[in-house]
Amino acid sequence: MAEIVIEWDRERLLVVRGRSAGQRVELSLAEALPRGENAEDTLDIVQRLRQLFPGGNEKRRLAATIVFPRQQVTVHRVQLPPVQDSEVPDLLRMQAALKLTVPVEAVSLDFTPLPLQAGAATRDVLLVTVPNEQLSLVRRTLGDAGLDLSEARVSGYCVAQLLESAGLLRDGADVGGVDVVAVMRRDFLELTFLRGRTVLFSHSGASWSAADAIEKTLRAELSRARMSAADVVGDLKIGRIVLLGAHEITSTVTDQLSARFDGAVIERVDPALLVSVEGAGLAVDVVAAAGALLSGAGSSVQSIDFANPRKAPAKRDLRRVKILGGSLAAVVLFAGIWSYRQGRITDLTGKNGRLDAENAEIRELVDAGGKDLEWAEKIGRWVDRDVEWLDEVERLRRLMPGTDRLFVDNMTFATVQQGGVGLVRFDAWAKTESEINDFSRRLAEAGYRVKPYETDVRPAAASQEYQIKVTMELVLPEGRDSAESAS
Repeated sequence: MAEIVIEWDRERLLVVRGRSAGQRVELSLAEALPRGENAEDTLDIVQRLRQLFPGGNEKRRLAATIVFPRQQVTVHRVQLPPVQDSEVPDLLRMQAALKLTVPVEAVSLDFTPLPLQAGAATRDVLLVTVPNEQLSLVRRTLGDAGLDLSEARVSGYCVAQLLESAGLLRDGADVGGVDVVAVMRRDFLELTFLRGRTVLFSHSGASWSAADAIEKTLRAELSRARMSAADVVGDLKIGRIVLLGAHEITSTVTDQLSARFDGAVIERVDPALLVSVEGAGLAVDVVAAAGALLSGAGSSVQSIDFANPRKAPAKRDLRRVKILGGSLAAVVLFAGIWSYRQGRITDLTGKNGRLDAENAEIRELVDAGGKDLEWAEKIGRWVDRDVEWLDEVERLRRLMPGTDRLFVDNMTFATVQQGGVGLVRFDAWAKTESEINDFSRRLAEAGYRVKPYETDVRPAAASQEYQIKVTMELVLPEGRDSAESAS
């Protein structure tokens, strides 16, 4: 476990150093390092890290853990056939190649299994990815500063570990609905859905503009997150909402929030009770980094680690060992009797070992090819289904902002090949470009693959106020129909 943790945000780096002390985390260092406009220019950050940790050098490097906020990563729910645990990593990578909007070779990925549902014909996992170029930038920056990357974590899982250490998570999978943990920072709002100690989904949203807008912002982001997480959470109700933030922030949220979300119990937690750090109001900013300090403390919360992702266990092949052992025994047995033939026997034994090794490799290639065909057939059957277009129209309607600032028309539908991927195309009109970008972000978070589009500035026929027009083309999320029918 590294005692140095860096939360790697787009606008700044939050550097902490500390240790766990019972149910609290004590930080001896907490400092924010601003990032320049050019994200690739890390010279200032490297110099500042060298000043903070002068003990790191080429011969003796200090270990550091990186925490990516939710907005830096992509989260997908993936449904797999009921295969063995050892087959999940390879099968998931094949499924990711179909589900992701970028080549699977361009991202680093890790996953956590979701709780098994009784009688379900599938098993679900939560797939989390980060661009390879982002992880490479982190490694290069740390290396230049004399630090080694030991873990690359995700904030929602770290916050869950911090709450578990403080005894604030409920035990068991059947806890009467899901818990939502809202980390209320001044720069952004992050929501994590949990069932017991299992992270089901996470969501990041914009923060509030004024104190009187805190509850309205929280309510809007909770609604968006709940809609995006519907494929994972399903019809389960929200049983508890944990507000993690400063008292002057959480106290502005009234009990009306509970009435809007299934009568959920609202709990307010002051992060200063969980994290000991100098600086007023800084505790809520460092909760994710503080939770990462607990990664080696025997937590039962499964975590994401891009530096050490889950992999299929290496298969041991004992055939070569047995063959070599038999050959060596034969050499030892006959060496004393026929020493004059030792050279010949050794030569024949070597050739025999090489042939057996080549045969073993050929058998492994044949077995691997057969397994790939089996997996491809399973996945083909899994994704080969019809598309209910009226249901898709209703889902798109729920993702729209619900105001008069944006509307869509000219909606068309298509299916790529029989039983294949569904496509939706429509024109979106908005008053400003920010409404278009916000709508695109919601679609992406809901699992749609939004193809690149160009903005056209011209008045709409409906009203001169709608100046922005884009033609959007969406690829429907994989596996959604099966997921909803199962729930």
